[in-house]
Amino acid sequence: MPSDDLRSIPGLHDKHRRVLAGKLKITTFRALVRADRRDVQRAMRNLKPRPTLEQIAQWQDHARSRLKEATMDRSDWNPAASFAVVFAQRQVDDGWEHRIEVERTEVEPEEERRIWPGWDCGGICGWMRAQVPGDAGPETEPEPGAGTEAGEAAARATGPAVAPAAGARERPQLRISAITVIGPAAAAGVVAADMAVTTSPGGPAEPPRIEITVSGARPDQEIHALARVSGPGESGWNLQEPLVINGAGVASFDLSPLPAGQHALALAAWAPDGTAQPALEELTIAPR
Repeated sequence: MPSDDLRSIPGLHDKHRRVLAGKLKITTFRALVRADRRDVQRAMRNLKPRPTLEQIAQWQDHARSRLKEATMDRSDWNPAASFAVVFAQRQVDDGWEHRIEVERTEVEPEEERRIWPGWDCGGICGWMRAQVPGDAGPETEPEPGAGTEAGEAAARATGPAVAPAAGARERPQLRISAITVIGPAAAAGVVAADMAVTTSPGGPAEPPRIEITVSGARPDQEIHALARVSGPGESGWNLQEPLVINGAGVASFDLSPLPAGQHALALAAWAPDGTAQPALEELTIAPR
């Protein structure tokens, strides 16, 4: 068994461990995994900042992974992820309508089922591979952005994409043409992979946020945008639900949920109807 040292969990600080031990009698990985996230958050209501449910879930994920490492026989084959795949159909006026339903199993909390139109399996495997921890991606040459944190973020957020028709290579390319970090985080180091980042201290009452400008879309086209966070020992989480932009425009993500420390952000923009190639950018930010 691993040493039940909760200090090894990223983001679980002394003040958090004191509340866990004093109010909830949680001092081991197993006890943390079994705890109700809402009970933990309720017990920490007087802490500033108060941890979010997503942050508590990250603590539990890390503790769960430590327990699995202790019981896993590294010389044997062990499941990295498992999925339930259903080929579904229903009758319509002119024949049959098909779709594929995919759900990841053996995860807590239970994840939402993803749905692909038709019975073409081409896009399903890529999405499932993106869910496997530590997967290096396809052995064949990947498409631009595949296998990166931004590519995985887009896959997790968008789920199934409509398979492009013939001539898909002619689809326009979306671009994240500008990134601006506003608020107290702007004083820290912000480094993007492929482009310059504009920083602004903002006003005293303004919450910290990151704004991205998306270009390359039609004026009437619906575009979705996402910011996904990851860090050492973290499984990754979305700053908020994907934002909807009508045509080229600006998406703004609140940085307040970010705990102190350095984080990698994956920024993605895509067309849900598959008529444009997605935009992917990565940056590193050290807030507050």
